Amino acid sequence: MSGGLMKGLMLGGLAGLLFGGLLGNMGIFGSILGLLINGLAIIFSILVAVKIYHFFKRKRKEEANVWRN
Repeated sequence: MSGGLMKGLMLGGLAGLLFGGLLGNMGIFGSILGLLINGLAIIFSILVAVKIYHFFKRKRKEEANVWRN
């Protein structure tokens, strides 16, 4: 995962430029649509982080149970 931060910044900037050009001339509807897209991206990121956390927590618990038996 080399360059994760810079890759994320680059992709975020490109997405902003693309959506800005796509939704720029739509007035208030474009602003609302942009807000919805950003909100969905934040929710998706949080869900992925929670899934990763639960995966590692479950894996650690299974490893501990192997040694108990």
